[in-house]
Amino acid sequence: MKLNKKIKRAFCRGILEKTNDPAIFNDEECEALLRREVVDWIFVFLGAFTYMYLALLAVVFFGKLTDDLPQLRSLLDSLQNPYFGALAVYVILKEIRKRKRSYPSRYLGELFVVLWTIFGAAATLLAFVSPRYDFDSFLLTILSNTLVVILIYIGGVLNRP
Repeated sequence: MKLNKKIKRAFCRGILEKTNDPAIFNDEECEALLRREVVDWIFVFLGAFTYMYLALLAVVFFGKLTDDLPQLRSLLDSLQNPYFGALAVYVILKEIRKRKRSYPSRYLGELFVVLWTIFGAAATLLAFVSPRYDFDSFLLTILSNTLVVILIYIGGVLNRP
């Protein structure tokens, strides 16, 4: 991080006030703290984005909103690749953290996987039993996302340090 020393110290003071840690950091410890905090901020942003994408897909699918707003399908399709990228970055950062074991993980992916699994199963079941829902490209998007999330989770479980 190429930040001015005064800016770094101000960020460190802000972080210390947030954590109530009275320690005084030197430049190296401040740098390490800022890197850790930046990763936390990235986790929060990526987590919010992935949960919002999941919620948006669920609302649009169950509300059949693509019938009335076909542009919504294009919007959601255009968000799929950034969503996969966000998932990839999230998983890579989490794996790096697990390997270093510097900081315990505070981010649970299990709820996310459970929600995707329930959503994918419910959407598929509705396509089978309800004439209102079809096996269309939107359901394919949902199933693809569900399978990606499940496969990533299985890979993470099998590769635990």
